[in-house]
Amino acid sequence: MTGGRAKAVVVVLGCVAFTCAAVGCETYRVEYHRRPAFYKSAAVGRLPDRVTLEDGTVLVYSTRGESQVSGDRVSGERFQIREELDDGTIILRAMLPQHVLANTMTCLRNQEYQLIWDQLLSKQTKHSYELHDQGYDQFAAFFAANRLELGATLTRMMLGLSRGESFMENLGGGVILYRFHPRIAAEFDFKTVKVIAEDGGLKLLIIE
Repeated sequence: MTGGRAKAVVVVLGCVAFTCAAVGCETYRVEYHRRPAFYKSAAVGRLPDRVTLEDGTVLVYSTRGESQVSGDRVSGERFQIREELDDGTIILRAMLPQHVLANTMTCLRNQEYQLIWDQLLSKQTKHSYELHDQGYDQFAAFFAANRLELGATLTRMMLGLSRGESFMENLGGGVILYRFHPRIAAEFDFKTVKVIAEDGGLKLLIIE
């Protein structure tokens, strides 16, 4: 370095960046990810566009357009995971496990607990409430009391799939498990989500 002046140079080559300064050279990694638009619309709170991990890796997110995001098509038509009709009726659909998580996130944000109970929650879970002499009122009270933490859990669970912070596993019997990596699980009160295949669709089994 000339004149004793420190200079910083950043060079991006593929997904790796190198920063050189007067004190020496530091190497860090930049990863670019594209996330579906429904992640952003469903999230409780604002999703970050840039995240720095403990190892120094920088994650940069961009959001895909709605036409690309909802690219699942049925009979040539765009598949909608949430449809709001002219009369105010809301219809929730799920072809993939992440659709269940996204719909749950949106309902949490809108405080639509009846909609979760009616269209998202599995029959098995409702039956479990009945066995304990409970029902919708107890379910809604639990979701209302834990709304922000549940929303944060689902948001991080979905975003974490692309960076090794969460994982999706097939447990058999139509059950799909989402779980956090142990290194971040301690940050959350709720650490796993289960989705189950039921009546030709996918439903929320439990968040625990």
